[in-house]
Formats: sequence, structure tokens, C-alpha cells
Amino acid sequence: MTILHVDDEPAIREVVSRALEAFGFTVVSADGLSAAKLALAERDDVTGALLDVRLRDGSGVDLYRWIAEHRPVLARRVAFLTGSADAEAFEPLAAIGCAVLTKPFEIADLRRLVTGWEAVNDVRQG
Repeated sequence: MTILHVDDEPAIREVVSRALEAFGFTVVSADGLSAAKLALAERDDVTGALLDVRLRDGSGVDLYRWIAEHRPVLARRVAFLTGSADAEAFEPLAAIGCAVLTKPFEIADLRRLVTGWEAVNDVRQG
């Protein structure tokens, strides 16, 4: 399974990438909205996405809406990562209905989330 991880903080991208690769996933990292759209345009193997809410060139919510329009199957396997604890940040996420991991999150929680996506893939293919 290939996962797109979008975060503007290099250290977080590195930790998430290493963790997911150690669990057997392929990771495509992007540092913002533009890079993520480019990666999705170039790759058709991305089957899950972890989106930071606040990016330097836009928001993860905007990227989610783009994914929902252009890659609707992928939109079912999107989760948000956020360092924000305020209710205002969570309102649009709650409306979308995707999973949310609050930074700092446990690697075990990240693994459970993406393994759940993988199980959905197995059921649909099997």
C-alpha cells in the first residue's frame, strides 16, 4: 500500500516515513499542497493519505476537497494530522468525517490507522 504524507515540517515527514516504511508501506512525502497535487497527478498507486491541516501553501482541508473531486476512492482513506488543539481547527475536520491524529501522536496509533486502511483494501480485493 502506498501512502501520501503531506506535512510542511521535514522532521515530521521523516519520522512518519521511516515508521510507515518499517511497517512495510511505501510512502510518498510532500511538503505542501502543490507538491501533493503533483505527486497525485504523477502516481496512481496512492491508496491512503495523511494530511497536515495547516500547510505553508494552503490547508489539508483544501487538499482533501481536491482529492474528493479528483480521486474519490482515495478520499475514503484520508486522515488528518494536526498540532492544533483549538475547536475552530476541528470543526471542518468533524464535518468531513475523516480520522484525526493530534500531534504529537503515538506511532502505534499511526500504524493502527493505516493498517485499518489496508484491511479495507484486502476485503475489497478478496
